[in-house]
Amino acid sequence: MTFVNAIILAAMPEELAPALQMLDSYQLTTRTLSTGEVTCAVKGRTSLVLAESGIGMVAAASTLTCLLNKYNPQVVVYIGSAGGLATQIKVRDVVIGTEYINAGADRTAFGYPLGQVPGYEISAFPADPILLETAHATAAAFAGEVNIQIGPMLSSDAFVTAENVEKIRAHFPDALSADMESQAAAQVAKKWDVPFFAVRGISDLCGPPADQAAEFSAQLSEVATSAATVALEVLRRASALDAARVTRGPAQQFSEDSLRAALYLTLAAKNDAEPAAHADLPAAIRQDVLTHIADLPAKYADWALGMIAAGQQLSAQNPRLSLAAKDYDAYRAKFVVNYPELKSGAVLWPPTSQTVIKRFNGYWNDALEAIGLRARRGRARGGLKFTNADYLKALRMYADSSRAQEYKPSFNGYTRWLKDSGNYGKLPSGAAIRQRFGSWKNALKAAALNPEEV
Repeated sequence: MTFVNAIILAAMPEELAPALQMLDSYQLTTRTLSTGEVTCAVKGRTSLVLAESGIGMVAAASTLTCLLNKYNPQVVVYIGSAGGLATQIKVRDVVIGTEYINAGADRTAFGYPLGQVPGYEISAFPADPILLETAHATAAAFAGEVNIQIGPMLSSDAFVTAENVEKIRAHFPDALSADMESQAAAQVAKKWDVPFFAVRGISDLCGPPADQAAEFSAQLSEVATSAATVALEVLRRASALDAARVTRGPAQQFSEDSLRAALYLTLAAKNDAEPAAHADLPAAIRQDVLTHIADLPAKYADWALGMIAAGQQLSAQNPRLSLAAKDYDAYRAKFVVNYPELKSGAVLWPPTSQTVIKRFNGYWNDALEAIGLRARRGRARGGLKFTNADYLKALRMYADSSRAQEYKPSFNGYTRWLKDSGNYGKLPSGAAIRQRFGSWKNALKAAALNPEEV
């Protein structure tokens, strides 16, 4: 059985396509299983499996079961569209499920609540608690850009329509959305003891009697993109929350404890500190670091822990010490050469400064503050934050300038344009744009600019 970080499912190809586009920096290969084609996405030691399940409860359950016979995932996630069930839900909202209910399971004649599946003592299949914790953090991060609501999801093989919506709401007053696959996948994941969550973009509302098929078709691509964006962000953030998951497979992920430890180690190295006694280091830091450097000769373990303790003391004694990202990478490079059979592209601890920056809100200063250093700041943080509209506006302004001067837009060209046009500091940097959208190509697509034409 092959380990993978995640299995990502969607009912229809239109719902899976945005996720595949967002993984364009991964190596994508396809293979055919008994349930159809799957895409394997690999980057470094991270691997994902993406598949179209088909529509409906049986299709979802059979596809996921087939995949779980082939792959051992850290998590299963279902993405795509759904109907808005709760009265406060609006088209284009994104719903993350807290629990998954089979609205068609009816044993009420035997005294069981509606929705309880025979053979189970629970009436709903809960999402993984760590993933839910991450979902709340993700919702806060997307505030003002995507309206994310977190709550129960219903699934069944029948549509919820204007004729039966009030009855469904009366039976399941807390449910936010309705689809035809999430609960089935949650039930299979429960059987296999694999963490599960679903993210659905609201394409239509269950209540209005208007032509729902037309509205569904009009909004599908947009809401599927939103769902995929949110789901991938939850997966990215979740890797840090449970140290046990870090060691489940070959993917090298880093908890915040291990990131802070890396900063302490390099801070000590930069200041020529000697290793300190490390018996009082927090157990979480000690465990994570020893897990990450298990491939190194034993003599480095004691030295690394001692340097981490020394760095921790330095930051406490002198919070005004500095540690630039380039210095961090220089001292990291001196450490990682000790790994046996070091290969290009290997993901090692300490991670690169780029990884640290991404995990601390996109700012190196935030990473320094996480270890108690008083980072030197230029402009106020508020001046560095931009809305999604700001990113798209900047891209379109640059594209207009490029067309006027008859040259093809590029990442380097955007950086020059910011300075030449006087917009440096007023609009997002090229690095910020690339980080936000995952790649320069994705950024152009998000701004409705064809990378091959502009």
